[in-house]
Amino acid sequence: MLWPSFLVACAMEMLVFALVDPVNVYCGADALGMSRQGAYTTAFFVFWLMAAASSACTALLAAPSDAERRNAVL
Repeated sequence: MLWPSFLVACAMEMLVFALVDPVNVYCGADALGMSRQGAYTTAFFVFWLMAAASSACTALLAAPSDAERRNAVL
């Protein structure tokens, strides 16, 4: 679950920061005194967390229910 979400985070990082420069956009990084590299790093981990949460929800919803597991055993 973490490996595919890592790859999605890499793709999102490239896509977003090919279009947006974090220094030119106010997103709270100025208030925290973050450098450009700090903004890139923080955004990467946010993207990774969001993709991992999405994968976890998909795995949870795709899992068979208890009734389906009991019927499969019989």
